[in-house]
Amino acid sequence: MDGRTEKALSLLKELIAFDTSNLPGNEKGCASYLEGLLKNAGFETVLQVMPDAPDRANVIAAVGSKKGKSLIYNGHLDVVPAGEGWNSDPFCAVVRDGKLYGRGACDMKGGVAAMAAAALSLVEEGFSFAGGQLILVFVCDEELHDMGIRHYIASPEFVKADYGVISEPSGGQFCLAHRGVARYEISVLGVSCHAGVPEKGINAMTNAGYALLALEKLSKSLAARTHEILPPPTLAPTVISGGLKDNIVPDLIRIQVDRRMLPGESLESCQKEIEEVLDQVKRERKEFDYRIKPYVCLNAGYVAKDSEIVKICNEVYRETTGKEAVNTFFTGGNDQNFLVDAGVPTLVFGPGSLDQAHTVDEYVKLEDMEESTEFFYQLAKKILQ
Repeated sequence: MDGRTEKALSLLKELIAFDTSNLPGNEKGCASYLEGLLKNAGFETVLQVMPDAPDRANVIAAVGSKKGKSLIYNGHLDVVPAGEGWNSDPFCAVVRDGKLYGRGACDMKGGVAAMAAAALSLVEEGFSFAGGQLILVFVCDEELHDMGIRHYIASPEFVKADYGVISEPSGGQFCLAHRGVARYEISVLGVSCHAGVPEKGINAMTNAGYALLALEKLSKSLAARTHEILPPPTLAPTVISGGLKDNIVPDLIRIQVDRRMLPGESLESCQKEIEEVLDQVKRERKEFDYRIKPYVCLNAGYVAKDSEIVKICNEVYRETTGKEAVNTFFTGGNDQNFLVDAGVPTLVFGPGSLDQAHTVDEYVKLEDMEESTEFFYQLAKKILQ
């Protein structure tokens, strides 16, 4: 195992020791540790403490010339809660059978450690960075509300970089896109009355049945849509609630809907499609009425297969590993869309498999850490030499 990989694994063990479970997060301690490490190595650093959350912070560290190309290496410092049933302390990394175990080993302190170790190695070896600037952006709160990346993009430290890579666990593949998600609460209306005389009211539950049938029809039509990388969009009712008592005709039923979005779709366009099918029900049934309210929106992320960042990454991967790159999509959400929407062409590549994310006895393979650390090292050299 080479020195860069050993550096990455040592750093990963240190990062795992910080309990940054979200909620509450408490990423500031971990961010401060990274800031000190990078600052001592010669990086220009900023610790961004969240205005309304003093225990939560991003660390931004830059090295190189601002006049050339710029490359962002991004990852998040928070992890999901460890839960019960671990065979070892989730916040004390353990290596056995070629794997490093600990909460965040895969999602995604492994990726953060690989990026930081690659950057530190370049500086320690005296790499000139004559061709541009490397910017490490390690943020808080990705697992819940994306507070960290939103804050960075709105801050004076934000750089509209030429390229970006996020080190989420990608299984050795390049993830060029992820679907977005919009969620809506549909309130199906009625008029309550005694259940013994239902004709005196309007049953919101019956109306909800018609609404669900209309949504199912819309869902089937979405399956015909295609994309260069991503699977079709989907629509799924996920929660239904309502009714007051078993002898009262309900006047309100709430349906929550999850809508997965392709690039180019928006909260507004998806809502319009839902309204169109429900308005058709309204025209056919005079007693039907509804209201709709969005409550979650995360845009899709996407860079095209023929974009420069993809070509460069594929080339470096081939040169580094001797294997052909695989370009695919990321099944979960991540911060790609925020950087892409801010003008930074960004893809996902990092150590570990998404199958390990959020699991008991989470681990990352040592060979994955070695491959990713070397890739991040060689990619920065390629772009910034």
